Amino acid sequence: MDLDVEFNFCCAHTLPFYDGACSRLHGHHYRLLVSISGKPDPKSGMIMDFEELKGIVNEHAVGIVDHRDLNDFMPNPTAEHLIVFFWEKLKPVLPGLRELRLYETPEYSVAYRGE
Repeated sequence: MDLDVEFNFCCAHTLPFYDGACSRLHGHHYRLLVSISGKPDPKSGMIMDFEELKGIVNEHAVGIVDHRDLNDFMPNPTAEHLIVFFWEKLKPVLPGLRELRLYETPEYSVAYRGE
């Protein structure tokens, strides 16, 4: 069974190795979907409390970059690099982490499952 929580945050970045408009400073309203897998606890009936998951993701991933310049964290902050950055922060504290999906715009997203 999977449990999913959605996060919204804003960041700025430049893509220094891209020849186009995104090589200039610009921002996004990102949306991150976090999916964990597990079995519901027999007592609580939950895989994990939604608020607990929200707190972990905010502390270890979203809260680090929200309203920041992503170039302060990585030299080439593409959506692909950002989602791996999040995975590396979250996997040690969320053993049931199954998938991350990051939307840079409502139409464009990247998914990562630790591969």
